[in-house]
Amino acid sequence: MSASFLILLSAFLLPGCATAPLELSQQAWSFLQSSERQGGKGAPEVWDTARGQYDSAWQIINEENAKWFFLRDYSRAESLLIRASSSATRATIVAKENRDRRRDELAHQLGELQERLASYRDEADNHLGRIQMRDDLTRAELKLAVAWGSQRLDSLEKIQTAIDEARAAITTLEARLADDGVEDGRQPRLWRQWIDETVDWTRSSGNALIVLKAEHRAYLVKKGRILDMFPVELGYRSAREKLRSGDAATPEGTYRVIKKRETGSKYYKALLLDYPNDDDRRRFERARRNGELPRWVRIGGDIEIHGEGGRGTDWTRGCVAMANDHMDRIMASMGVGDRVTIVRRAEGWPK
Repeated sequence: MSASFLILLSAFLLPGCATAPLELSQQAWSFLQSSERQGGKGAPEVWDTARGQYDSAWQIINEENAKWFFLRDYSRAESLLIRASSSATRATIVAKENRDRRRDELAHQLGELQERLASYRDEADNHLGRIQMRDDLTRAELKLAVAWGSQRLDSLEKIQTAIDEARAAITTLEARLADDGVEDGRQPRLWRQWIDETVDWTRSSGNALIVLKAEHRAYLVKKGRILDMFPVELGYRSAREKLRSGDAATPEGTYRVIKKRETGSKYYKALLLDYPNDDDRRRFERARRNGELPRWVRIGGDIEIHGEGGRGTDWTRGCVAMANDHMDRIMASMGVGDRVTIVRRAEGWPK
């Protein structure tokens, strides 16, 4: 028996000798198609892995097909096809989990918008003689109703679009109510006075954070100069001046930092303010005497500048929230005794 014949015979007996796994390939392709129909692409990383395993398997099959039949080995392709089927199934599961989580998140957004609109309905009702305000309220209510109805849609993008339109309509209403809150020219002058006094205070005494509610911005001031600006989010009823506990409005006034919470804050890190101060207490008592507040309500407290912001909507119960990385910068610059001045708006500041 010649050596060449033995080599040829051993090649036939090698375990790598096999036929292309076409049935396994068809099965893997079926899993991929089924996953795609069921929204598996909603888990892009897992889906891309599955498709990549399938494509790699066929690349190996084509490479093996180009060899002499007795040298072909499809074992790697078979392994990849089995893994592709498994990954496609996993993509379907993960995508469904993502969709369910996203639906829950959208439902939460709707609930927040519903609460925001409800908080402004009574205030807007007091001004229904103003045609534009009535139109804004009606538009916000219609947009929110459409957003609630959109939850029946399969497209999460369309649901999000409806929610964004409702949020924009409510924001328009809030802005109009905020403008209406200025009863005379005294408040803007007072707000500007608070800012000027705070800026002057920083020239010799410490650092300050000045929050403009209407702009949703906070300015870090040191030695009379603005060092930085940060987007902020407020209490979800902040178009008005805070009067009592539970009204979800961010207070307006000049406050001191009385405690730094590097740890232990519910919202990352926080600066605790001395709200209520004497001005807040006088305003609260005056409102109770005038019958604007029931006798049983309390003035409240525990107002902070804290983290966990960056949500794109006013959501706190009266605090000022900002993104965690911004909060880190504030914590590095502000200390106990520094000032935080909060106003509704400031004409001509900063220049």
